[in-house]
Amino acid sequence: MSLMLTADDQCLSANEMIGALESMFRRMEMIDAFCAHDFPLYSLSDTDVWALSSGGSWMGGFWAACWWLRAKMTESPGDQRKAGAICRRLAAKIPADSGYRSLIFWYGAALGDIWFHDEQAHALTQESIAALARSFNPKLNCIPLGTAMGGFAKGDQSIAIDNFAALVQLLCSSGQNLHHYMAQHHAETAVAACRRDSGAFHASAYFDERGFLPEDQAGAWSRGQAWAMLGLSRAAARWGEPYLSHAKAACAYWQSSRPDDLPLNRLDQKEQFEDPSAAVIASLAMLSLARLLPDEKNWRIHAHRQISAVIRSRYFTAIGSGSADRANRHNESAGVFWGCCYKTGQNQEELVESVWGNFFLMAALAVLTGFIDPHHC
Repeated sequence: MSLMLTADDQCLSANEMIGALESMFRRMEMIDAFCAHDFPLYSLSDTDVWALSSGGSWMGGFWAACWWLRAKMTESPGDQRKAGAICRRLAAKIPADSGYRSLIFWYGAALGDIWFHDEQAHALTQESIAALARSFNPKLNCIPLGTAMGGFAKGDQSIAIDNFAALVQLLCSSGQNLHHYMAQHHAETAVAACRRDSGAFHASAYFDERGFLPEDQAGAWSRGQAWAMLGLSRAAARWGEPYLSHAKAACAYWQSSRPDDLPLNRLDQKEQFEDPSAAVIASLAMLSLARLLPDEKNWRIHAHRQISAVIRSRYFTAIGSGSADRANRHNESAGVFWGCCYKTGQNQEELVESVWGNFFLMAALAVLTGFIDPHHC
């Protein structure tokens, strides 16, 4: 695969991006030593202590994905075995009543199947697809969020934008047309329920006798808008229009509403702290759009600049970055990306280092340096 780089002094070079990837790979080893046989979830920005889970919640698949990606780049049999071992521990999540299973098994299992033809990853992928398909609600014309892993009581009547991309990719990796049908109908419902003509997206919607009603201000939550962009880029890769036009509109809305490379977490609140992880997910969407529209290079350029800004920001501790205080707080380690807004309490959001944030940043760097296809992320 050819390098997807931009000739621009604002952007990282290939060597700089590979250096960032290598430091994040070393960081994975430190996290693994801390978590032993549990799944790491997140670490607060001023600590190096990880919140752990025996089951992984909705994040567990991203820990396996980090190792699948590392194995893809290092070609190390040991890394591949490590990824496979983590992947097998995800099996307990297959029966969970949650649409977030698509996040768990697309990233945690399907990537191992696609990149390595891992038999157990393949089996888990197929089992998860079958379980998700059983959750399809023909009345709602989608796979609802479900009541587990944050869906709560009304989750069986709700649709969320977070798992839009993963659900489309996971179901469409099946060889059965029925699963493709469900994926396309879910995509249609997500767009109808959450999209505004401006290209802004609501993060979720709830179904009642009037149909789906949005539950938030469209486009206000940066990561929600980025999730929508990612999902639309995946739908466009599968089915073309109208998703291609919707993806362009959503990306254009991102550019106009968030002119800075590091976006605010929310545009409708005064807490005014940034969420670099949203820029990373948005960049992956733009890289996918650039692959679909090779004559429109600006999407790739914008993504490259955003990722460069994240790596050069205070939210990423790199070798030689001069961030001595941050490095000391993290046992002089590099490769720490603590730019993910996360709800650590009922009414508390904080900036954390997270396994999903680490995976998406590594994936964006791997796409930009030509190691992986943007449509796999």
